Amino acid sequence: MSSPFTPPESDFEIAPPSTLELLWENHRNTFLGGLAALLIISVIVLGVIIVKRSNRIDSENLFANARGEAGWREVITKYPHSPAAADALLLLASSLRNAGKLDESDSLYSHFAESFPQSPLAISGLLGRASNARVSGHPDRAASSYQQAAAGYPQSYGAPFALLMEARLMAQLGKIDETRRIIQSLASQYPTSFSAQAAGASSGLQRN
Repeated sequence: MSSPFTPPESDFEIAPPSTLELLWENHRNTFLGGLAALLIISVIVLGVIIVKRSNRIDSENLFANARGEAGWREVITKYPHSPAAADALLLLASSLRNAGKLDESDSLYSHFAESFPQSPLAISGLLGRASNARVSGHPDRAASSYQQAAAGYPQSYGAPFALLMEARLMAQLGKIDETRRIIQSLASQYPTSFSAQAAGASSGLQRN
C-alpha cells in the first residue's frame, strides 16, 4: 500500500537532453578549439592592421621630410611596398633622368611598374621610360612605350597624354597616316581632354 505522500512514478522521470546539450557534450572540445583559433586569428589580424597603419604613418612622415635623392632612397629601402615608396621612386627616377643617368632611371621606372601595378600612378612607369627614350634620341622606342601606356591604362589620367606624345613622335618620323590614326583615336576616346584639344589645335594633319 503506497503512502499518500509518495509522488507518482512519472515525477521521477528524467527529461532527455536537448539537441544543443547533446551537441555541446559531444563536440565541446571542437567548439572550444574553434573559438580559441578564432580568437588567435582575430588578434593576429588586429596586430597586422596596427603594424600596417604604423608603417604607413612612419613612411609618410619620412617621405615628407626627405630631401633629395638620399632621402627618397631611404624611404624606398625602409618601406618598399608603401605608397610613400611609390612616390619616392617616381621622384628619384625623374631626378636621375635630369642628371643624365638614364639607365638607372629606366631601372627605377621598371621597378615602380612591377611593384605598384594597381597604383593610380601605375602608367607613370611607362611614361617615364618613354620620356627617357625620347631624351636619349630614340623616338621609335619612346613611341612604343607611349603606345603601351595608352593601351595598358586606358582609364588613367596619362592615357590621353600618351596618345598625344605618340602622335607627335610619329609626325616627327614622317609617319603621317599613323599620326592621323592616333589623333583620331585620341579625339574619339578622350574628346574633352586637354591632350585632344592640343592635338586639334596644333595639328592640321586631320584636315590634310
